[in-house]
Amino acid sequence: MSFGAGFLRHPDLFPARRAGEPWGDRAVALDVAGGPYLLSGLAATQEEALRRRFGPLCGPVEGGGTASRVFRAPAADFLPIDTRGWEYTLDLDPAPDALRVAGLHLMARLGWTPALAGALWTPETAGEEWTSVCENYLRLLTAYRLLEQGGALLHSAGVTDGERAWLLLGRSGAGKTTASRLCLAAGGTVLSDDLNAVLFDEKEARLRKLPFTGDLGDRAGGPESVPLRAVLRLAQGTEEGLRPLSPAAALAGLVAAAPFVNRDPFRREALLAVLERLARAVPAWEVTFAREGRLWAILRSISIP
Repeated sequence: MSFGAGFLRHPDLFPARRAGEPWGDRAVALDVAGGPYLLSGLAATQEEALRRRFGPLCGPVEGGGTASRVFRAPAADFLPIDTRGWEYTLDLDPAPDALRVAGLHLMARLGWTPALAGALWTPETAGEEWTSVCENYLRLLTAYRLLEQGGALLHSAGVTDGERAWLLLGRSGAGKTTASRLCLAAGGTVLSDDLNAVLFDEKEARLRKLPFTGDLGDRAGGPESVPLRAVLRLAQGTEEGLRPLSPAAALAGLVAAAPFVNRDPFRREALLAVLERLARAVPAWEVTFAREGRLWAILRSISIP
């Protein structure tokens, strides 16, 4: 299937550049990992919905940050999709200096000339429909911005005791939310059970809180940063325990967990460099846990070699 054919009535009319009719003259700056991210061209209803959704993460609109412009798109430009039982996805068309994106009531373009900037076209103007479209765009934008900063966005569960953090990886249905609930019940804090940001400072890898969560996590929480103690691949079973992962297995799991960018051949080398650094900096294990078990105690028992 050609790019956009699953979402757009006329994929060949996809915008050729970051231009169009903005919804309005409002703007919001979001303090999210890799940001700030400046969204302009908003209608008043779009701004209000974003401020309700992201709360204290909405900061003053000043210079700097990664800029995106929001434009009008007629609802008739998008195909109707029955979302019952549908797993959300985005259609990506990467190029050396640009990325085209199509999704549910969403068209977007990222460009790197001269610096990373974006555009979003949508018919949604308010409420949950608009914030869902915008969040799906921001997830994509955050992934690419973090890569520019030497970090990565990872589909994962992030849990912490306030001083250390653990990153739990696994395919959909592997138990990330179940594991997060076990840690929460035992006294831990869930940063997100869906997407987490990993960045490096001069000494170590750190897990950065994101407002993109599944069932758990604080959606409007602040930009916490916690030292990352271990990366763990989840496995459910009756005999709980840890098994060290080889560097190759750890890297494979990290690549699989890096959404959007791992499908972009023009940025794959940069992504591999970041994830190889992470695999060297942080020990990796396979952790087997039971639904009523002691997962939190197992995580806290891991020592740094």
